[in-house]
Amino acid sequence: TYDKVGISHFMVDGPALRGDTTLGRPVWDSDVVAFGRDLAVSYRVWSPKSGYPGQPYYRDFHHYDHATGLKPARVTGKTVSGPDKAPYDPALASAAIEKDVADFVATVRERLISESERIGRPALVVAAFDTELFGHWWHEGPQWLEQVLRALPEAGVTVGTLADARARGYVGEPVELADSSWGSGKDWRVWAGDQVADLVELNAEVVRLALDTIDKMRVDATGLRDPVADQLLREAILAVSSDWAFMVSKDSAAGYARDRAHEHAHAVREIAATVAAGQLAKAGQLAAGWYPADGLFPALDARRLGPASEGPA
Repeated sequence: TYDKVGISHFMVDGPALRGDTTLGRPVWDSDVVAFGRDLAVSYRVWSPKSGYPGQPYYRDFHHYDHATGLKPARVTGKTVSGPDKAPYDPALASAAIEKDVADFVATVRERLISESERIGRPALVVAAFDTELFGHWWHEGPQWLEQVLRALPEAGVTVGTLADARARGYVGEPVELADSSWGSGKDWRVWAGDQVADLVELNAEVVRLALDTIDKMRVDATGLRDPVADQLLREAILAVSSDWAFMVSKDSAAGYARDRAHEHAHAVREIAATVAAGQLAKAGQLAAGWYPADGLFPALDARRLGPASEGPA
């Protein structure tokens, strides 16, 4: 459970708290607090239909010039095809940023006022987004974010983290929290539905094999760092990436997603098999061979897992 591993709070989507996201809620009879994302505020940015990044004057992410690799067009319109999109104009984009910053700040402020009046005490608004949105999918996102973080305090809104909110007493009554997610249907269908049953089974195998192997290697915090164990754990993490199931469920490059999941699973099996056979030199060669392609998270350290016997009950 979360409290046994030192997690004091986490976030759920608004519907998991039946839309009442004005305060954090202790989960069942624990001290762990669940904060709910306020969809009325968050969807000002995140909605695929009406969110800011899809407005006409922002740079279009999908259309680019094949000769240069640059993205010269603005969104223009949701039904406008790539070749027909208007040229990107930084001045128009800057004006759009100012407009959307003002709209977001006003929305947050009005939400805080109305919710505080409704519950009879100072309320909280939790806005949360995947960080890859800013600058990747939404070119102007970092500029918008910078201006929002300056404009909110100027409008009298205190900006802080969830830890700040908990410390300042923005916590209400306990909630009997059910399973939920941020995905479609607010349940687990995207990552555990029938379409991805094979990936769910693969993930379970990969995690079990990787952890069992690392435990048998006696990797713990008192020993030296082991590049074989590190790479084994790295490949397992990459194999079970939630994006693969998401891409399959959404039919977005599903074949590529399955290939990637199975490629990393193969790496786990290959390294684990050599370790189990006592071929440690070969295991080192395999780990070193996989690292140039899959060297993500260079600071990942399998020693931090500790022995399986030290894990939470």
